[in-house]
Amino acid sequence: MSQARGSADELMRSGVLVRVPHALREYTNGQDEVLLEALDVASLLRSLDATFPGIRDRVVDETGQPRRYVNVFVNEDLVRGDFEAARLHPGDVVHILPSVAGG
Repeated sequence: MSQARGSADELMRSGVLVRVPHALREYTNGQDEVLLEALDVASLLRSLDATFPGIRDRVVDETGQPRRYVNVFVNEDLVRGDFEAARLHPGDVVHILPSVAGG
C-alpha cells in the first residue's frame, strides 16, 4: 500500500506515515508524505524503495546501516543503529531528516 496524504482514520487503521524531506522528493514524484505498511523501519525502507526506486540508498549504506548524515525518527524518537529492531505500528509517523551542518 502506498498513498500520499492518507486520512487520519486510514492512517490509524492501516499504515505508517512517512514524511519525506524536500531533498528526497525527486524520488517520490514530489510527494511529501507516503502511507505504507511495515513492521519495522528496515522493511519500511525496503517498501519505500520498491515504490520509489533509489530512495533507500540515500538513507542507508550498502550494509543497511543509517548514513552518517541522515536521521530517522519514529514519532518523536530518534532511531539509532539497527533499523530492524525499530518496530512500527499503524499510526506511527516516520520522519527522514538529513542532518544540517553549517560553518
